[in-house]
Amino acid sequence: MKFTLKNAKDFGWKDLKGKAYNSYEDFKNVSAAYFEVTGSHGKVKTTHSDRVYLVLEGKGEFTIEGEKIPVEKDDVIIVPKNNEYDYRATEKVLKLFLVHSPAYLPEAEINL
Repeated sequence: MKFTLKNAKDFGWKDLKGKAYNSYEDFKNVSAAYFEVTGSHGKVKTTHSDRVYLVLEGKGEFTIEGEKIPVEKDDVIIVPKNNEYDYRATEKVLKLFLVHSPAYLPEAEINL
């Protein structure tokens, strides 16, 4: 299977703009996204997917279950499902690549 950024679906809100390469409907086992953060993501947890974030550019901070973790280019952060987390850019823009396993389900996302 091949998914391209050119065909990715736009998503986002105030401090986050991104592109979803694929959805649960495309492939249930894994989904991927690219996005840029200029502020905070917002505190959430998911009941469906583990998440793997690769920092492509910039510096930021993840907070997972209350633990603050600074991140920078080439770092990988894994957030297991059912863990509360948030992240934010600590410079102008934090660029991330994200993998959900299994694929992202919007109804499994809980805003806190």
